[in-house]
Amino acid sequence: MLEPGELITAIELPAVPWFARSCYQKVRDRASYEFALAAAAVALDLDGRTIRAARVALGGVATKPWRSAAAERALTGARAEAATFRAAAEAALAGARPQKDNAFKIELASGPSSAPWRRPWRSWR
Repeated sequence: MLEPGELITAIELPAVPWFARSCYQKVRDRASYEFALAAAAVALDLDGRTIRAARVALGGVATKPWRSAAAERALTGARAEAATFRAAAEAALAGARPQKDNAFKIELASGPSSAPWRRPWRSWR
């Protein structure tokens, strides 16, 4: 907890393999809006085309950002290819329960052809 007048000036992250291959992608309604309608942060530890370890966090699709252990399990041990990313997206969103006005976010956040997964997939092919 920060005390009044304190300021965070730096954050140090450990040097771990999956930081070498990481990507953040957000979908916005318009360029003028700063907040994401849906977002994915994906980091992979690759051995050639095989994913040794993965970290996946989603934003804009729930009341707070959340890490998707299900997507990480779908990626780990698999080849970095479209079918793998599609399976990870499906795993991340399995059981998603939209609220009254945000069901469209599930479609925005699913599949390698959708915006949050498009950039990571292009980066690792």
